[in-house]
Amino acid sequence: MTEAPESPGEFVDVPGVRGEVAFRLLVEAVEDYAIFLLAPDGRILTWNLGAQRIKGYTADEIIGQHFSRFYTPEEQEAGRPATLLGWAAEYGRYEDEGWRVRKDGTRFWADVILTALRDESGEPYAFAKITRDLTERRAAEERERALLVEREARSAAEEALRTRDRFLSIASHELKTPAASLSLTVASLQRASTSGRLDADRLSSSLARLATATDRLGILVDELLDVSRLTAGRMEFRSEPIDLATLARDVIDRFAAADDADRIRLVGTEPAWVEGDASRLDQVVTNLLDNAVKYSDHDAPVELELGDADGGVTLVVRDRGFGLDEEASARLFDAFGRGLNAEHIPGLGLGLFISHQIVERHGGRIAARARPDGRGSEFTLWLPAARPA
Repeated sequence: MTEAPESPGEFVDVPGVRGEVAFRLLVEAVEDYAIFLLAPDGRILTWNLGAQRIKGYTADEIIGQHFSRFYTPEEQEAGRPATLLGWAAEYGRYEDEGWRVRKDGTRFWADVILTALRDESGEPYAFAKITRDLTERRAAEERERALLVEREARSAAEEALRTRDRFLSIASHELKTPAASLSLTVASLQRASTSGRLDADRLSSSLARLATATDRLGILVDELLDVSRLTAGRMEFRSEPIDLATLARDVIDRFAAADDADRIRLVGTEPAWVEGDASRLDQVVTNLLDNAVKYSDHDAPVELELGDADGGVTLVVRDRGFGLDEEASARLFDAFGRGLNAEHIPGLGLGLFISHQIVERHGGRIAARARPDGRGSEFTLWLPAARPA
């Protein structure tokens, strides 16, 4: 019986053939891997059938040549072959992937393992080099990546079409309502004028309806223009010190004219200075307050609370409305994102999207969540603090 080797460096003899010879014959016969030895200076010492198949050189052509000829001109100029030998000598083994060059000049993608073979003193007396041709696998991976990119692009295009169709549907519906009101009111005025029944009361109520419809159209058009400017990066911002407390009170005063004053309360009236565009931040606070009023019951209170956190100023808007679920919170600041029961609330679903964009451009953040008691929603605006004017 043949005894097992005492160490990885010894070979088992087979009947009629020494172990070293059997191993050499095995290596030489392997065709799927290039397996050969390098001298410490990088000269090629041995060659097998796999090396000939992968690299294109016969043993007579390549033995004695430097292995750097397998590398691209760019890597040769950068000294990469010598660097890899140095790493293998230092760490004992080094694995690398990259482009290699065949005899005919074509390139292939290779996985290379360099192993230092050491003598009794620990010095490398040779390097074992094993190379696999991974060109087909890499090509398959590239095709898979290309298909993934194509699928993602197609998905994005389909989502863009859905967004466009949704926008056209919402916009046409929202624009049609005030436009229809304008048309009907004008027709009513014309009939009343022709028949001589246009008295002061009828004229006053008709003008009020015209003003409401016109204001609604103006808001819708402004929102569409803001989205267009933000998307194109053309929205301009001025920068000046702003007292957010004063700005919030001004917004509340405007809502008071619409008989919402009794339900809106401001908590914290100390000056809260931020840096930014007053008209744009006014737009943000107006959108948040309008959202809270629209999504709450008619008599439900709305609270604005000023505070400070993380070196900035906070404005929290709380309502007692429909509330938010986790899914609605995630999409609320997207274009056309709507909350619960949104189908009963007029609007394009752009106000919070525009507010989010404006706040981000001020270096701030805005978030929404359901109130801890489950009764309504809570929107938190945070802006970096600034020195008083």
